[in-house]
Amino acid sequence: RAIVLVGGVVFNILLAFACYLGEVTLGQGLPHASYGQGAIIAGVPRADGPSAGLLQRGDVILTANGQELISSLTQPTAMISQSAIANFISQIRDTPPGESIQLTIVHPNYSAKTTSLKTITVQPERLFDETGSNTNRGPPSIGVVLSPNIKGIERIKATSPQDAVQKAGTAVYEVTSQTASSLVGFFASLLSGRGPPAGQGMSGPIGLIQTGSKIASSSDWSALVAFAAAISINLACINILPLPALDGGQLVFVLAEAVSGRKVDQQLQENINGVALLGLLVLSLSTAVGDIGSIFFR
Repeated sequence: RAIVLVGGVVFNILLAFACYLGEVTLGQGLPHASYGQGAIIAGVPRADGPSAGLLQRGDVILTANGQELISSLTQPTAMISQSAIANFISQIRDTPPGESIQLTIVHPNYSAKTTSLKTITVQPERLFDETGSNTNRGPPSIGVVLSPNIKGIERIKATSPQDAVQKAGTAVYEVTSQTASSLVGFFASLLSGRGPPAGQGMSGPIGLIQTGSKIASSSDWSALVAFAAAISINLACINILPLPALDGGQLVFVLAEAVSGRKVDQQLQENINGVALLGLLVLSLSTAVGDIGSIFFR
């Protein structure tokens, strides 16, 4: 029974491995990003936000109140960069009303092809949401969208069959560990009543279809393969979670039977699964509402 339950998870991992293996051997190669210090302003700051006129798209935030977002002694990675952004967003939200944050930024001058180091002071504000409502305010914000500071992307190809297996396995391990870490943090925050972690959210089938259609319309087969692999790994990580109604939850019942030497009460198991299924349906409905809102009110 345990083998059957983990079979789907193993198949999802193998499918992702096959996608990466094909990409490093027959495709354009796996994209490998190199990251720089800090977090970059990914879009134009909101006109009604406190950063308007102070920050611009392309600015890189290095420090907040004298503390580096990413230590200069650390080689940034995707996970480290995302964690630094989440911590910075939490710092903004925890700033007491009326107080400001001092930021050190790298400001690019595109016309002169130079950069300059600047220090600015921004006071976080609770901004109105973008649905057209004049009553709903979000958490304290500086009105910008942040993303990791990607310095460049190179394509990695395999030089031999052994190298291909190693590179595909490494890619599966990295994406799986990042996905699992994000999921554990997300559900831990929800169960503790703190809400989603800063800078993280969850998308449902509608958002998934929307993202997939955009990638498919770009005719970028490499991106499509990477998207398929990422979805397969996400399914594996979610399905193995020890939540009733998922394979991971059923596996917990099987292990409990193996340890105790007796079968778990069927009525109790059905009641637990029913409550868990209801919770998953509520979560799915909330993600669908969020996806629809992002389509009509973006």
